[in-house]
Amino acid sequence: MAKISTSGTGTLTKALSEKGKTFFSKILPWLISGGLVCYVVLTEDMMAVAEALGKGNLILFLGVAVPFLLSLLLLETIFLFYGFRWFAGAGELRDLFRARAATYLLTIISIFVGLGGLIIYGNRRYKISYSMGTTIVLNELLHELASQCGLAMLVGLALPLLVVPDAALKQINGVMTVGVTGVGIYAAIILVTMVYRHILTEYGTIAIFNPFSDISIQQYAVFLVIKLFQNILYGFFLAGLLYSFGIKPPLIVCVAFMQIIHLTRAIPVSAFGIGVDQIAIIFLFSAWEPADSTGLLLACSLVFTFTMIFGRALLGVPFLKGVFNDLIESSEDKESC
Repeated sequence: MAKISTSGTGTLTKALSEKGKTFFSKILPWLISGGLVCYVVLTEDMMAVAEALGKGNLILFLGVAVPFLLSLLLLETIFLFYGFRWFAGAGELRDLFRARAATYLLTIISIFVGLGGLIIYGNRRYKISYSMGTTIVLNELLHELASQCGLAMLVGLALPLLVVPDAALKQINGVMTVGVTGVGIYAAIILVTMVYRHILTEYGTIAIFNPFSDISIQQYAVFLVIKLFQNILYGFFLAGLLYSFGIKPPLIVCVAFMQIIHLTRAIPVSAFGIGVDQIAIIFLFSAWEPADSTGLLLACSLVFTFTMIFGRALLGVPFLKGVFNDLIESSEDKESC
């Protein structure tokens, strides 16, 4: 009897297993978002939510949202400009403005896909290595975390307890805990990068972290200040959104709580922050929802998610052609060399 080879079967099984894992990793965020949405739908009065959406002050919302989106794009571009210049010695403000806007469309998939688009743009446009591009992106994520946690901690410390309802004390304490933890992590990372060249290089280096050893404290401070302004801006936007629906927590609370919302929606376990935004906003601001109204917070959270996804994406559409032309010109230059 002929011997049956199992090598082909084993290869096929392995390939199917890898495809299964990839497929599962892609649908998992949707499953989680779907589960969270189902929970919200089953626990909230959706008729009241529909009515609440019609009660929002559209003029106030647009008056806050449009300047917010434009200012956000500008601040993110400035941060990228300094990152590209200080780490890689390359980058033009106009190019990076268009690239950041265009990659907003990629953030519909994930914040990390959007950042990956910037790495590819840097490689094609400025011949920056993928390792260096990854360093630039890691720097942004590091200061995003530091600014969010720093604001959560500072606002929590400065917040007068007299303006906080008893029902919100648990949330305030949670925000403070997250803030202190994140600031501690940031301080530890800075300490490591400052001594990296003198200690770790004796045992070999890690290319992706090497550029951090060349960044000064002053440059770290510039990165952090830009991100602090950016995330304070997020807090003002959230406050304007809540106020447009008649929910009026103190502005300082909106700034602090926005950092937690931003942190949770950045965790890659949900699709576009769908479901996570709803749970977080309802949980954090429930103490300020008017007792005679229902569905306002869920309505706010839906508008928030819609703005974060489609508002920024629409802002990126006009810049797609320019970014595409940049990449074509860069490819042609590369071929001619």
